[in-house]
Amino acid sequence: MSTAFVTMVYNDAFFLDVWLKYYRKHVKPEDLYIITHGPQDYAHVMGAGCNVIEIERDPRNPRLDQDRFVWLSKFCAELTASYDRVIWNDVDEVIVLDPAYGTDLVGYIEAVDKKHKVITPLGLETVHRLDLESDYDYDRGMFAQRRFVRFNGWYTKPNITSVPIVWGPDGHGSSHDALYLDDKLMTFHLKWFDQNFHINRHKDRLKLRFDDDDGNEVIVGAGSWGWSELTYLLISNRFLYMPIAEPTESFDFGSDKENVLGSFKKSPHSDKYKITWSVGGTLHHLPERFIGLI
Repeated sequence: MSTAFVTMVYNDAFFLDVWLKYYRKHVKPEDLYIITHGPQDYAHVMGAGCNVIEIERDPRNPRLDQDRFVWLSKFCAELTASYDRVIWNDVDEVIVLDPAYGTDLVGYIEAVDKKHKVITPLGLETVHRLDLESDYDYDRGMFAQRRFVRFNGWYTKPNITSVPIVWGPDGHGSSHDALYLDDKLMTFHLKWFDQNFHINRHKDRLKLRFDDDDGNEVIVGAGSWGWSELTYLLISNRFLYMPIAEPTESFDFGSDKENVLGSFKKSPHSDKYKITWSVGGTLHHLPERFIGLI
């Protein structure tokens, strides 16, 4: 049995460090694949012993995000010939097995019935409640400092596969026509882990925008990367006003899971199958058993 983990980086040294420290605990370095979108010297240093592969990046390509996922889909499809499971994550995402069901992430994934060719973990976002939590201490673990999460269907992605599939941009949806949602596995989206960090990161992404030959602004990236600076600040500050559920060890997202299962269908605009996007309006406490995983 064998499992490979794949990510792509562009000016993402902090998240690559988190990604590597986490997944190196689960597989050998030779089973980690880091794709650099253009030259990224830090990735070669940090990823010593791993597979670091540089691909070309055209900063004026209006289909930059779509094209990188065409490339990634082909690359991961080729890996399925050598691995039982191939797992793709953006570099600010990690897949966690709920410790209530064990600590062997890879063993759990490889034990899933092989009839489930593609596995979709439940998508959760780690958020910074800056009214309740301090600025991030880079000498401490993330889950020791950030204890609030919310469900987000946008990150409930089909990112574990044993067969060639084609992902949509940012990995949202795929060509696979069946949904196997495993809520014992959780994709933690870490982008919002610190207010100062993610605001500065968004400002850097704004600099990637450009005007095409017709003078139209081209936005690089989807979702929140498409927001203006003001909109980004207004929406990200909404975390401060979200209600917080009472702490519970069950960590149950049953209603969100049902919404996911009930909304899976073929997109009318493409050949991809995906769930209808939904996001939780309540923050949940991360149970103690997760502390120290990241």
